[in-house]
Amino acid sequence: MASRRDNLLYRLRKKGVRVQTRERTIFFSFDGESFKIIQIKRLCRELHFVVQLEI
Repeated sequence: MASRRDNLLYRLRKKGVRVQTRERTIFFSFDGESFKIIQIKRLCRELHFVVQLEI
C-alpha cells in the first residue's frame, strides 16, 4: 500500500502539485480542473486525501 501511495505522490509532485502527506492534503490551483488528474482521483478515493484549492 505504501509503495502505491509513494508512486502516486511522486507522479503528482512531478506535475507541480503540492502535497502535504501528514495532513493528507493536496493543494491545487483554483483555475485548474483538479479531478481530471488521475493521481488526485485515486488518492482521494483510495487513501482519503482531500483537495484544497488555492487562489
